[in-house]
Amino acid sequence: MKNSLIKLFCLFAIMIFVVACEDNDKAPFPPTENGAFVYVDIESTVIDVTDIANSTYGGVLYAPSENVASHSFSVRRVSEGVASPYAEVYSTTSFPSEFRVGATEISAALGIDVSDILPGDRFDFVGTTVGMDGRVVTFDKLGTDLAGETGQRQAYDLVTFVSCPFVQSDAIGTYTITGDPDGFVLNGQTQFEVIAGENANQIIMVNPFGGNEAYDIAINVSDAGIATIPEQTAFSTLEICCPGFEATRIDGEGFVFSCSGTITFSFGTSITQIGTGAQFTFGSGSFAAQKN
Repeated sequence: MKNSLIKLFCLFAIMIFVVACEDNDKAPFPPTENGAFVYVDIESTVIDVTDIANSTYGGVLYAPSENVASHSFSVRRVSEGVASPYAEVYSTTSFPSEFRVGATEISAALGIDVSDILPGDRFDFVGTTVGMDGRVVTFDKLGTDLAGETGQRQAYDLVTFVSCPFVQSDAIGTYTITGDPDGFVLNGQTQFEVIAGENANQIIMVNPFGGNEAYDIAINVSDAGIATIPEQTAFSTLEICCPGFEATRIDGEGFVFSCSGTITFSFGTSITQIGTGAQFTFGSGSFAAQKN
């Protein structure tokens, strides 16, 4: 009986080997097609309130697979907590393409006057791609990597602001957390304090992630409100997920608009394994807060 089983196994193995050899030149999976995807290199991050008639937001759009028929953007304005409906503001059928919009184009699309646009106003852009085959691509149809990784430079969910001159004293105060889509804020925290930093262009968020191991976050802010977060410790890794690692460090960029009391930024993470010193990341996140 044992010999019979061995012979049967050998015969089965030979059959697999023969089939594998016969199909060696055949693709094991159906051929893949590149999806219609557009990315953007942003060159101007905000609309400058001191030159609102001429300042623009945008950069250059690319369609790397050369299978895109058109790409368009709709925009809405969020001012003092009130959001307008979306309206189309830009469209192109050639790539690479200059994507530049300012307060003049936005106000015309939304049916308002340029004078209605205020410092600190936020503009949300949603992109829509139509492929050569007629298929439509929007943000919700992107894969996790394309949608979530800033390095992919997706052109489907973009945000800019009307900048205003940064005044440190105006930025100091109590803030309510309005955005934590990736769940990094701990212990049900909803508020935190902002205090002055080491110089006039820096603020300190006091334990904004609410961890039991409290870490303050220093943000450097340009005169126009563009924020940079140098790499620094932010929260206990163990409180998020994983034992055996040092506290999580973050670095990122965003905006601090003292005139409207708005803080918003995206960040990457890095963690160090205790004992080995090995470096890892566990994704990126975003954070938003509004001054009370």
